[in-house]
Amino acid sequence: MEFKCYKLTFQNAHFGDGYLNTSKGSFPASLLFSALCLEALKNDCLDEFIAEAQQDDFFMSDAFPYVDEPYLPKPIGLYQNKRLDFDTLAEDQRISKKAAELTVLPYSQLMSFVEGDAIIDDLYSDQVGLYDLEVLTKKGADPYEVALTRFNSSLYIIAQASELFDQLMTSLQYSGLGGKRSSGYGAFSLEIAELNTDFLSHLNKFEYQRQLLLTTSLPKNNELTKSLLGAQYKLEKTSGFTYSETAGVLLRKNDLYKFSAGSVFLNPYLGSIVDVSLANYAHPVYNFAKGLFYGF
Repeated sequence: MEFKCYKLTFQNAHFGDGYLNTSKGSFPASLLFSALCLEALKNDCLDEFIAEAQQDDFFMSDAFPYVDEPYLPKPIGLYQNKRLDFDTLAEDQRISKKAAELTVLPYSQLMSFVEGDAIIDDLYSDQVGLYDLEVLTKKGADPYEVALTRFNSSLYIIAQASELFDQLMTSLQYSGLGGKRSSGYGAFSLEIAELNTDFLSHLNKFEYQRQLLLTTSLPKNNELTKSLLGAQYKLEKTSGFTYSETAGVLLRKNDLYKFSAGSVFLNPYLGSIVDVSLANYAHPVYNFAKGLFYGF
């Protein structure tokens, strides 16, 4: 399999974090994987897709912005402000605060950021313009608020291309991603593109000293101890409920803690697809937790 870039252009979407009145500017690979499983189920090819995804050479990234070039998650714990000086302390603290608020940066700026040479004000202004948030009030007998993300750029994911994956992604653009899809949110147009040679030369290339995690994911048990050596990371908790037409009920999923995209490792890992269903549930509930890395 070969890596390809899948550009998703949304008008608006609801990528929640457990609340209707909040929405994020991107989504994790696990959300996309769940949606692809539903598409595969509709097209009677779920077993084929799961078997493909469980192969050791199948990976997907979280979604990141694409504006003229791919963006990457900000590497955790690596920024150092070279300008720290007593005479300019207030300005240096302002810059460091803005650097801490960054979540993504253009991939061409990665090394400048790590080495402390990037112009943080420019990166911050660029990030702020990627999308806007709007909160709508739904009126009725029981009013409620829904937050929407309105995009000013495309999002992209990296994945191992295959005929089946391309078919499912093409089908998914009409079904949509995220919440409130029945209200028309989350539909997107899809473009499948090649990644440039330089970008490709960093994907899962473990000769590089540092490995930037591109997928919110989790090592296997036998990988965990080694992967933690020298790592700088954040953890995210994934939880919630799942509904199955087979079971006919809504049940809570098992909680799962994963490393956030942007974590930096010296020892990368493979990870796995985790079944987060509770005991005696009608069928597996899959959470995609395989790690894709950008070496630098």
